[in-house]
Amino acid sequence: MFNAIRNLLLRIMRVPPEPDPPQGSPESLKIFHAGRNFYVWSVIRWGFIQCCIALPLLGALIFITVGFRAANTPYLARYILGALGWLFTLAYAAQFFLSFFLVRLNYEMRWYVVTDRSLRIRYGVWKLEEMTMTFANIQQINILQGPLQRVLGIANLEVTSAGGGGSQIRSHVGYFEGVDNALQIRDLILERLKRYRDSGLGDPDDHHANAPAQTAEAAHELLSAARELRKAVAQM
Repeated sequence: MFNAIRNLLLRIMRVPPEPDPPQGSPESLKIFHAGRNFYVWSVIRWGFIQCCIALPLLGALIFITVGFRAANTPYLARYILGALGWLFTLAYAAQFFLSFFLVRLNYEMRWYVVTDRSLRIRYGVWKLEEMTMTFANIQQINILQGPLQRVLGIANLEVTSAGGGGSQIRSHVGYFEGVDNALQIRDLILERLKRYRDSGLGDPDDHHANAPAQTAEAAHELLSAARELRKAVAQM
């Protein structure tokens, strides 16, 4: 039943079931997802939030049903407050099941795709987030792991890349969140990054940055050759 609801929701919201592969050879395509314990951690956080909502609601219902009855509150007021109590209870029950469904969907809709030239991170349904980084711009890769993540055997892989921004250079950061094989993914990216740079492709921006110096050097050589040619013609 979950799969049927998920597929219907993705169709309604026009979310592709999986991302398109980023730039790179099809044979090098590797797909990763969040670890199973990331889902466990998400359910723990969801349960804590639900308790924080349920306890005040339960206290309010007890106050309505017991306190107002003991204080001889008029029947109409008790009826209205009782109806509001049931309304809040039904709203809580609805969000309980909906939010649990979204926790599961958030876990399943995390895609981390790596090729030999770039990587792509995509997650979310209501607000779809997708980030693509080319190996030419990747600057740093870090593994982030808190105490509870160590217990669960998961970690976040942080990838930082240089981005455009006119005269300013801005850094973009992407996360392989909640993966249980962060070391494997990091080593794979580092290996492919090294192979990519050793192949001589490098960063296209480097070539553009060196272009003015190369042009000036060529112009200087051409000017020197013209002077030598003028001297040779004058001596004839």
